[in-house]
Amino acid sequence: MTNIIIESASAAASKANIVLDASKIDLFETCPARYNFRHNLNKTLPIAQKAKSLDFGSLAHVGLEVYFNLLKEGINYSERCEAAKMKIREVSSDPNISNSEPEEVDIILNSVEQSCDYWRAEDENSLEILAVEQAFAYVLYEDEHVRIIISGKIDLLVNKRGIGREASYDNLPIDHKTFSRESMTLRKSNQFINYAAACGSNYLVINKIGLQKTLKAEDKFKRLPLSYDPLYIQEWKDNLTKLILNEYLGCVASESWPEKPTSCNKFNRLCEYYDICDSSGKEAKLFKLESNYITVKPFDVTSNLNKEGS
Repeated sequence: MTNIIIESASAAASKANIVLDASKIDLFETCPARYNFRHNLNKTLPIAQKAKSLDFGSLAHVGLEVYFNLLKEGINYSERCEAAKMKIREVSSDPNISNSEPEEVDIILNSVEQSCDYWRAEDENSLEILAVEQAFAYVLYEDEHVRIIISGKIDLLVNKRGIGREASYDNLPIDHKTFSRESMTLRKSNQFINYAAACGSNYLVINKIGLQKTLKAEDKFKRLPLSYDPLYIQEWKDNLTKLILNEYLGCVASESWPEKPTSCNKFNRLCEYYDICDSSGKEAKLFKLESNYITVKPFDVTSNLNKEGS
């Protein structure tokens, strides 16, 4: 399976198409005002002020994308690793993309290489690479007025051949996650359920890559399986449909995106738009938004879909 177009999104032009992915859904649930600033007004902080954890994850992803594409092509391990590290260095050297310091980039390079080495035998012997960074879109809900389309991009899609008594899995999505400290992996993540739903899979694997220097390999590099039965996925779809129809479309129709003060400092991380919401009056808010934030081009993952055979 190299192309994931679950359902066609074509229909009458008069019908409103609402296209959301897991990150947009998460942000809207966290705070509609924050969603509005980021995805309607397309305003974000300059690269230099972005969270390091996001930058680290992005750098690891670009390297792993190269690595697994070359594994798919049958390229030998040494060449895969060198090409992956070269890509990480290339992206990290662009100040318009990355704000990581050289010593931080070295940590990412070492962790990605160690992870690839740790899983090398299993990846070469048991994984059939179907797709790398595969975009998808499917119709969640449709009536005479609106069509809700859920999109995304899966880091890695494989068929996994069981070794010995291990089970085999088809269309298994794998999501790469870097971490500096251990935290819970929640099965109810919108991102994870969305991937399983898109692939028609009852399973998903989190490929965790630790950035710590002192941990043993078995503690830094873990592949955590999550299971999703059809009923669990359908309940998620039903809840998501209600959220979008009852709350999201209400904000769209009223052109009003309320603030949620309880989300201003979640997990000891101040919202990047706090200074905007903390201002008095619309004019002050707009002034700060234009002065301190940059405008970015909206990213639509569905524009990259490969529609061959769909």
